[in-house]
Amino acid sequence: MVDRLRALRDALAERPGDPVPFDVLAARVWPAEPPKHPRAALRTLVSRLRATEQVVTEPTGYRLVPRPPAPCQLPADLPDFVGREEELARLELLDAAVRAITGLPGVGKTALAVREAHRLRGRFPDGQLYVDLRGFSPGPSTTVEQALARFVKALGGGPDDDYRELLRGRRVLVVLDNATAEVIAPLLPATPGCAALVTSRQDLPQFAQVKIGVLAEREARELVKGMRVEGDTGELVRLCARLPLALRIAGANLAGRHLPDYVAELREHRLEALEIEEDDTAVRAAFDLSYRKLSSRARRTFDFLGAVPGPDVPPGLAGPAVDDLVAANLVQRTGDRYQLHDLLRLYADERATASDRRAVFDWYLRHADGAEARVRAGFTRLLPPVPDPVEFADRAEAMAWFEAERQNLVALAVERPDASLVAAMRPFLLLTGQYADLRTIAQAALDAGETGQRAAAVRVCLALLDWRAGEHRRAVEHSERAIAEFRAAGAQAQEATALNTLAGIRHDLGELDRAREHLASAIELYGPNGMRAQLIGGLANLGLVDLELGGLTSAEEMLRRSVELARETDDWQHLANGLNNLGVVLAAQHRHAESESAFTEAVLLAQRHGLRPVEMSARVEYAELLLAAGRREEAREQAGRALGLAGDDDLFIEVDACLVLAEVNRSVAEYDEVLRRAVEAGFRIIEVRALAGKAALTQDDALYAKAVERAESAGLRYRADVVRRLRSGTS
Repeated sequence: MVDRLRALRDALAERPGDPVPFDVLAARVWPAEPPKHPRAALRTLVSRLRATEQVVTEPTGYRLVPRPPAPCQLPADLPDFVGREEELARLELLDAAVRAITGLPGVGKTALAVREAHRLRGRFPDGQLYVDLRGFSPGPSTTVEQALARFVKALGGGPDDDYRELLRGRRVLVVLDNATAEVIAPLLPATPGCAALVTSRQDLPQFAQVKIGVLAEREARELVKGMRVEGDTGELVRLCARLPLALRIAGANLAGRHLPDYVAELREHRLEALEIEEDDTAVRAAFDLSYRKLSSRARRTFDFLGAVPGPDVPPGLAGPAVDDLVAANLVQRTGDRYQLHDLLRLYADERATASDRRAVFDWYLRHADGAEARVRAGFTRLLPPVPDPVEFADRAEAMAWFEAERQNLVALAVERPDASLVAAMRPFLLLTGQYADLRTIAQAALDAGETGQRAAAVRVCLALLDWRAGEHRRAVEHSERAIAEFRAAGAQAQEATALNTLAGIRHDLGELDRAREHLASAIELYGPNGMRAQLIGGLANLGLVDLELGGLTSAEEMLRRSVELARETDDWQHLANGLNNLGVVLAAQHRHAESESAFTEAVLLAQRHGLRPVEMSARVEYAELLLAAGRREEAREQAGRALGLAGDDDLFIEVDACLVLAEVNRSVAEYDEVLRRAVEAGFRIIEVRALAGKAALTQDDALYAKAVERAESAGLRYRADVVRRLRSGTS
């Protein structure tokens, strides 16, 4: 049927405008065997042909009405177009007469629409109409009347012809570029066989819509490479945030310039560097045009969002007109949170006022202080509460809020360093093992010039972090200065917290008598200040010190008292820590079954409540027990999991886990590496254990002697006795 339809059209087209007799047409369509009723068969074919052509019935035959040449108004396709395979595939799957491509300014909507229109040309042989409606341009927009006149002329019509009548019976693609929602409807073809492709910065949910984002990393690099940019373009792509407009401007600016110099300029003045001199092409200009289209209320909300640090904005801070910004594709909604593209965030940041920034800071501080009150179990409040804190229903809600806002809080605490914000975040960051974040914000606050108790609060955080990183002397300095500030202010509870931290540092340095002295001083302050949870933790720490001093009985008593008090008060944090320490003491007494039970419960509690520091410590100690019991592969698994949890911010656990693996692997090289790192960091107990382990592996009596000497010089009586028993073969 298709071949006969084509034969009929070809026969009519040979004499355009003139009637072709019925018998001539029949002979052309059925040259070999005409049908029994040729005119009836011709009528059927002509009715089908009229779906795409204008055919007039004459007394003697049929006449084809000639059409003007099919117009093609499409801009040229970009020769360096890259990527967008997924978006093109999604457009192909849409079964709709009107398809919309939407997205933020500069994301490449027009380039994608032009590529798609050229791809579709074969499906629309009667023409492709195109108009830039300039809905977001600095000058006057193209009116509906102007666009219609352009289309009518291209279709061969005159001033009095109707656009949609001219489209009747034709297959035409209409591209409406840079459209605003209110001008689209009058320009749609609304004719069977025709289709429209619309681009807009505004959301167009009334049409089949494909929203496009920035380029993928690979695509962005390919685009820059196509513009003949030489060198490593990774940072250039990152600073342009993979926005096609920004990448093209950067590529144009790089002609004849040194890439590192331009990247340095981008780091300092991103929006200024993303413009072309003597041209209005600029990322900022593109954003300006969308901004001006907003209502005054939406503009005010957009400005305020610029004061929110971090990657996204919570619903409670987004503002009343945020949905208008989403519809304008200046803000993206992800779940119940809102995001701005990196360059749009810079643009909004320029517009935010000092009042906006203060309001954002106060909002976060009030929420963080309220959440800290629920999370704080076992932690001492280092600074007075802020006025009017936000209340949270329970600990779970507070922890969830901290987790959701962590990145924003850290960014805010760097942008506006403040000891109160650091103190409020401290319990959550320590409980979840986010040491790098805590160090970042604490150091920023100290560098900003905090003094007195506020500086002391920050130093308590840094002391703990330096201790875990093996920077013991710096940790001691922070602790001692914090103790002095708190003591001068009469802040006994806070002084006790700093003393407890200092005791832990002294313990790892092998300065056990001083560690016990600090703990005793802290415990004396706990009772009068109602610090029951801290007392539980202090007793657990005192038990470990007594163990190293050789007092296994008193160590067990202290730890059992700590665990009992923790169970009575449902203090799972100190319970997990106390069980871990108790497991160590029971293992030292070769009570393996009881020790394993304590470690297992400690790990389960730590996992259940997200206590990364306790979990990784318990796994290392459990691995030691398994190794002593001859269960080498189980020990390897526990040490490996602890090493994975330690990451890059807990050197003590990392080195301790590596020591267990050296013991499992019976590797002299691994022992040597652990020894080097332990000596360098000042981890005396690990150093003694590594010397003893290597001595046992190599049967080196001199190493045994050195291990005993290092233990005794630090007062580690228990460790010295363990080495002696190992040396004599009675361990």
